[in-house]
Amino acid sequence: MSPMTMALEGLLALLLAACLLYCWRLDRKLAALRNGQDGVREAAGELLQAVAQAENAVRTLRATAQDAGRDLQARIDQARTLADRLGLGLGRIRSAADLRPR
Repeated sequence: MSPMTMALEGLLALLLAACLLYCWRLDRKLAALRNGQDGVREAAGELLQAVAQAENAVRTLRATAQDAGRDLQARIDQARTLADRLGLGLGRIRSAADLRPR
């Protein structure tokens, strides 16, 4: 073999070693990316689960607020009725007091 052939084969061997090193590093980065995607998938699943729980909580809260609103309205109506009765009773008492001779 001539020295020129030896030099070219040596250069080719170095380039091949560099290519192997680059491929190895690329494989590690791709593996890390794949693992990261798995993490993203898990995070997306957890996020979806949290959103579903939040929707359920909002529905429950809305139903509770509606029930509380109905209960409050019933109490307001009852208080108005009682206030009207007391007002009529008070009016009768005043009328009776006005009729009494002084």
